[in-house]
Amino acid sequence: MSTTGRSGTTPRFPAYSSHFPEDTQAFVFAQYACQAGSLGQAANGAATIAELFSGEHQPEVLDRGWFTDTVGAHNVVWLAYWFDLEAYDRWQRSDRVRSAWEQLPSDGPVGHWREVCVIPVERNETLHTHQRADYATSGLSQHEAVEHLETQVHDYWGAARDRIADSAVDPLEPALPVFEPQTALERDTLGRRVTVEVPGNVALIRTAQDWSASTLYREKYLADVKPAKDRGVDYLATHPDSGCIAARNLDEESADGTWLERTCTIAWFASLEHLMTWCRSHRTHLEIYASFFQMVGGGEGPLDVAFWHEVSVLPSGSVTTEYVNCHQATGFLSLTADHRSTITV
Repeated sequence: MSTTGRSGTTPRFPAYSSHFPEDTQAFVFAQYACQAGSLGQAANGAATIAELFSGEHQPEVLDRGWFTDTVGAHNVVWLAYWFDLEAYDRWQRSDRVRSAWEQLPSDGPVGHWREVCVIPVERNETLHTHQRADYATSGLSQHEAVEHLETQVHDYWGAARDRIADSAVDPLEPALPVFEPQTALERDTLGRRVTVEVPGNVALIRTAQDWSASTLYREKYLADVKPAKDRGVDYLATHPDSGCIAARNLDEESADGTWLERTCTIAWFASLEHLMTWCRSHRTHLEIYASFFQMVGGGEGPLDVAFWHEVSVLPSGSVTTEYVNCHQATGFLSLTADHRSTITV
């Protein structure tokens, strides 16, 4: 990964990237979720699987959040990170985890889904406005073995690609150059278990905002930046022509479901280029960008709202998905029938 910025550019503010121990080649990021018509039903469902994330081989980092999707269903999501691939493999192969998932009902008011990524560190990049010691946030940076080092590779269009080490030797061309979702009439997924083969080189972003410790910028963030961000996510979630396969606007919670002053967006794109094109050229992201710099340019003092993101480009075979009794607009279920899937009634 490059450590110096594009020639002739000087970042307007400091930023930090996560660095993994030298012996870490990849890590796991998994989303396990419950979907229902009411938030209470979804939360109850999430509580029933919460115990799976404790005990032997549990994830090193575990976050939680909830969102309402494009058809109005409520989803409560566990966001789990493992930095030891063998530990994750033992966890997901254990009798208690395997049997719990296999015994989930394929009908009724609650659905369940999981999307699991094995992410090579050379295909991942992060950016943070604060170091962990100054502002503890959610996400992979909670892991004590991950360091935050200042980077000059930011504050210009294309910096995210430059922070991905493999981009120097791999064009990261997508197996899905154009995303055209199927209609709801093409497949009924409720009452079924469906797995989808995810195309190679899809891009995943988790981008987050934390104002829990803010006094100087809280009002401006909530009045200006957050609404712009929400509009941008809503656009992505409802405009597949952007190349966005799924976009989720989560309110983060503690493990017991207590609301936190944090949000994050998790979105899948057909390619890194689709994500970057939206960032640099679409009005909804440009409005987010402008509102952020208007906020920090006010001169109130050091920024005390934390912003960070994690971006990954996933090679073929590194993403595993399964949807149990979920509606057709969930995650990768919107991919056309050209992509192999397994359906169990």
